[in-house]
Amino acid sequence: MARWLYYINSKQNKMSAEFFFLIINIIASIGWIILITLSPFWKSTDDFLIGIIITLLAIVYSVLNFGHIGEVGGPTSFLTFDGVVKVFSNHYLIDAGWAHIIAFDIFVGIWIKNNAAKNGIKYGIVIPILLVTIMLAPLGFLIYQVVRCIKTKNYFVGLC
Repeated sequence: MARWLYYINSKQNKMSAEFFFLIINIIASIGWIILITLSPFWKSTDDFLIGIIITLLAIVYSVLNFGHIGEVGGPTSFLTFDGVVKVFSNHYLIDAGWAHIIAFDIFVGIWIKNNAAKNGIKYGIVIPILLVTIMLAPLGFLIYQVVRCIKTKNYFVGLC
């Protein structure tokens, strides 16, 4: 990992933030395609998504975050509004934040898919919810909660 941090921080070899953004989106796209298209047929979908896709996003997040957080004052920058603004003024840390968001969005998608199956919600109903979750994960989660509440007639049934 130290070699990657050196490579990312090296002035002459600096990979662009746009490159990392592209890599994050490619990884995420592969994950969402697998989640939506293969999960009804492949029992190991969740293992692959968590073990490979989300782990790759976590690696990208870690490399970018630890490679650039020092440029904005270190981890204590997250303790104030102005510090967070400074963090998100750094393109590499924006990419780190993006990898963080995307990883959790996929995790929410996995949870929705599994919880829907547990509660007898047909996969055909889940697909549009997952499509919303790709771009607007909290809204996708909210829509799923409404659908699940209507189906189970109880908000708290089958949450876990």
